[in-house]
Amino acid sequence: GVSRDGMMVGSSAVVGWMNNDGKSGTVKQYFLSGRMTSEEGIPDRGDLKFTNVTPTIVLKDKMIYMGFQLQFPQRLNRQPFLFACGFGKPAENNILPKHKYRSSLAVDFSRGAIYLGFVDSTSVKLTHGILAITGWGIIIPFGVPIARHFRQYEPLWYYLHSSIQFVGFFVGLAAVAVGRTLYDLIHADFNYHRVLGFTILALSVLQICQFIVRPSSSSKTQDYWNKIHHWVGRLVIVLAPVNIFLGLYKGNGARGLMITFLCFFFTFLFISIYLEIRLLLQKKRDPNTKLTEPPLFQVPPRNS
Repeated sequence: GVSRDGMMVGSSAVVGWMNNDGKSGTVKQYFLSGRMTSEEGIPDRGDLKFTNVTPTIVLKDKMIYMGFQLQFPQRLNRQPFLFACGFGKPAENNILPKHKYRSSLAVDFSRGAIYLGFVDSTSVKLTHGILAITGWGIIIPFGVPIARHFRQYEPLWYYLHSSIQFVGFFVGLAAVAVGRTLYDLIHADFNYHRVLGFTILALSVLQICQFIVRPSSSSKTQDYWNKIHHWVGRLVIVLAPVNIFLGLYKGNGARGLMITFLCFFFTFLFISIYLEIRLLLQKKRDPNTKLTEPPLFQVPPRNS
């Protein structure tokens, strides 16, 4: 098995067995989508790409030898491999029997080193996912409508908005820290997920810095500050769910996490659409109503 994170679930495997004649054999690729039942091994599916070299399997002195060559889209740094064997062969529908023996190792191609066994990263991965969904996917997005649609509750909206965003930021920061620990454990090559994660963190730090050095209400830079704060915030709440979905997909996230995040995502989407429609209707009833006045995310006046 060739795994992205050292775990069997979600890996692609090359499986070989001898045919009834004892001379010829069969080599197939399987996608291992689960660990509980044999039906979760899907034949002729997977992420592996064979070269033009035909896979071979032979029996010699009661030992089965299997050889194949794979082509990867990019240079490998550290790659986990899984090994398993069992008795019998797949049934007519190619469903695999349960393996009896198993082992694993990781090859560090950059150092020319081999590491036996893996650290079980399941709990760390789950913690990273829960923190990321809670911080970037739930708390921060739900703090945004407060600043846009509830400004009439002065200054309550400001304290609620800033408090919620600070809490979301620190929860998201914890997710990044756990994610870094997870990377040190499994060295997964989820480059897009990592780059997006650090980009979101950098934009969030920028928001914090803007809050600390915000200009006074009489400053000429106040309008520019509002626009930057507004668009950086929007960029964060757009990139965050994209990266969460990417992490859940690439990391073979638990189905419960995916369902939970989808529920919160569509709830937030529904609330946002409802509030925007209400604002547009208010504009229609009262033409003097300005949708962007006072400027979005403008904080209470601060003395020079």
